[in-house]
Amino acid sequence: MSGRRDAAPMMFTAFGLALLWGLTFGAPGGVLPAALLLLPAQGLLPSAPSPWWRAWLSAGILAFGGAGALASAGQLGEGLAWGAALLVLHQGRLGLGARLTALERASHHDALTGAFNRHRLPHLEAALGRAGAVLIYLDIDGFKALNRARGQGAGDAALRRLTEALGAAPVVRMGGDEFLVFYGEAVPGAASSCTAEAYLQAVLQALTEEGLSFCAGLAPLEGPLAPALAQADEALGRAKARGPGQLCWAGPVR
Repeated sequence: MSGRRDAAPMMFTAFGLALLWGLTFGAPGGVLPAALLLLPAQGLLPSAPSPWWRAWLSAGILAFGGAGALASAGQLGEGLAWGAALLVLHQGRLGLGARLTALERASHHDALTGAFNRHRLPHLEAALGRAGAVLIYLDIDGFKALNRARGQGAGDAALRRLTEALGAAPVVRMGGDEFLVFYGEAVPGAASSCTAEAYLQAVLQALTEEGLSFCAGLAPLEGPLAPALAQADEALGRAKARGPGQLCWAGPVR
């Protein structure tokens, strides 16, 4: 079913282009240059309705301009068809652009929580790998027991609540109840006066009041992601061994 919905904008786009070209080259010689100038201009129209009125205003100007040029040459019917074809073409481009935007978002976001998924990691590594960020690897305490005692719906709600509590810092759901957080002064949502530990303690306090907690391992992200992720994972293991709600830094000192 989705394949048919995806094909519809492309079919309308192909139809609109064919009709525009046919009407343009069937116009009298004096009108042909003006129509040809308007025809490629449709490719410059916004492909996403943001803001929607600007996209449609631009399309309307081109549609009425081409229709008027043909009508002035005594081809009123052809002019109306020309304008309608351009608007159909624009609608098809908007639909296709919206679909591509939705697919792009779906490919990089977890459907349940809205957090990023693993496909986003290379982008975050490139953007933040040398920005002085702290890598935080965490999972929910007693998550399997929560699912068994209160059902999967309660577990899903806990995952969404954790994602919400973590705020605006980039959050990646690694799978199950495991999350990766990029935190630091150069990371959106991170306050320069708030350390990673203080940030996590504030999140923990908010969740503890709701009967949730997590353990976390922290490691500095000062280059490639892989070694920092391994260090954070090791620190998370030590934190879980200490009990619920524990935080551990990578390395023997912290």
